[in-house]
Amino acid sequence: MSNPSRRLSAAFSVLAALTGLTVGACLYDADHRCGPAMSFVAAASACVCDSNAIAVPGGCQACAADEVVAAGKCACPAGQTKSAAGACVLVAGLGDPCDTASAPCTDHTYSFCAVKGSSTAGTCTKACGSSADCDAAYTCATWKTQAYCRTFSGVGDACGSSADCTGDANYCDTFQTHSCIVSGCDLVKNDCPRGMTCGDFSGFGLPNLCAGAQ
Repeated sequence: MSNPSRRLSAAFSVLAALTGLTVGACLYDADHRCGPAMSFVAAASACVCDSNAIAVPGGCQACAADEVVAAGKCACPAGQTKSAAGACVLVAGLGDPCDTASAPCTDHTYSFCAVKGSSTAGTCTKACGSSADCDAAYTCATWKTQAYCRTFSGVGDACGSSADCTGDANYCDTFQTHSCIVSGCDLVKNDCPRGMTCGDFSGFGLPNLCAGAQ
């Protein structure tokens, strides 16, 4: 491995330690298959957690069929929550289409119409003070004038290169997690998914990257 690559890998390791990252990966042993809920990534010569699994001591654990990985934990997908029976069910009002000019959100709890850019069309969510006020798959966007619960699409998707990443996650961490993360974050605002921290990787010729639990 070249010196720049070693330095960059070390930087990811330090940032991961600071933010409590648990990496679901282990060195590949040709004499042993990957463990449950794990896949072999040839580019890294390592076994990593499947996209629907989380890192646990000694390996990986698959989430329930109706759950997704959010901030390093198994949780209901965006727009859903756990019912009394323990199943993920739709939340009335959350994620409904809205328009700040013509179609406001009508649900009392999810009354905030979140839009992107200059568009007036968006989806209904709720205002928040911290991510603790949001469902597990959401992050409180405290960097906004009005903080609200929002999602980050594509974060945690398995990848071999950044070309495999879509949505808000546009960079592939090929050094440790082999999953898609957010690039171009603001070091002051820390506009990253919950559980992640914006790090400065300019010394390695890279943009700012959100790193931490996925």
